[in-house]
Amino acid sequence: MPGATATLRLIAGIALFAQLCACASVETLPDDYEVPSPLPRSYLEQFCYRPSPVENEMVLIKEKRSYRVFEGSISAGLDGADDDSRITFEFYEPSDDSPSPVVLLLPILNGQKHLMRPFATKFARNGYAAVIIDTVQRRTLLDDLGDPEPAIRLTIQRHRRVIDWVETRPDLDASRLAVFGASLGGFNALYLAAIDPRVKAVSPALVGGSLPYVLVTSDERRIVEATDAVKNQLSMDDDQLMDYLTEKIETDVLAVAPHVNADRVLMVLTKYDTTVPYDSQLRLRDAMGNPEAITLPTSHNMAAAYLFYLRSRVLKFFDRKLSEESDHGTAVIPDNLCGET
Repeated sequence: MPGATATLRLIAGIALFAQLCACASVETLPDDYEVPSPLPRSYLEQFCYRPSPVENEMVLIKEKRSYRVFEGSISAGLDGADDDSRITFEFYEPSDDSPSPVVLLLPILNGQKHLMRPFATKFARNGYAAVIIDTVQRRTLLDDLGDPEPAIRLTIQRHRRVIDWVETRPDLDASRLAVFGASLGGFNALYLAAIDPRVKAVSPALVGGSLPYVLVTSDERRIVEATDAVKNQLSMDDDQLMDYLTEKIETDVLAVAPHVNADRVLMVLTKYDTTVPYDSQLRLRDAMGNPEAITLPTSHNMAAAYLFYLRSRVLKFFDRKLSEESDHGTAVIPDNLCGET
């Protein structure tokens, strides 16, 4: 009977979901946590820029009952940057007329958006505007490894320009803005959260530190190919490449983590990860003051089995944090930085 078969599948799905939830562990922020000091003013001032007018283009590609999906692009508008290509994204616009909270979704290394789309639809159905930001306009990973610091800073600034665009839209509530990213997107989410005070909550998934250690020890094929090529070009072994990257990367996740407001952070860790080694994930969490965290009993790629669980947990975390009063977002920024009043 078709009805009975569908019911059995539903029951099996619910049982599997419950089993997965039971296997994940959750840790809370320590009760004695205190908001940290800001990053040095001299360092933060290097990220100051004068926002230029945001020129945007939107093309409707899909319409659902509770939201519409657009392919969007905005001008980069960053003077002196070596990449002035347009910033492209998918925009999920809720049907609700009231100003919507916003979540930025940052994809994995290859820039494919399909892993972020289930999160975008979940958020959009719950009243959020969701923006999946493309990473396909990045230089090659090999180029970035040869000169990593400018690549990191440019990515941060391009993501900040998307927040500039959010602020131009009266239907979006920029005062309630959160960021979620996984793997490379998780690194980018943490960087953005450390630098931009407009981010009110962040969930970086599958992220570890230091970045040089992760790059040199990762078994992810594209990273291995890129690091092998750099070692060949520079005639270096693993230890020498790690030293080289440590010298070149000022904006490391371990450098910014102690200055992030961990009260607004939900980390997602993977216990059997060899792409972003688990010991590096624990090191990063410790450096940040042990924020709230979900630990999955999986490898890096198998974390996808927890997709439905994670998107529900991340949504609840953002709902909670965006409704709380707080003196700080994720970034602890000195007063009057960049001439602000």
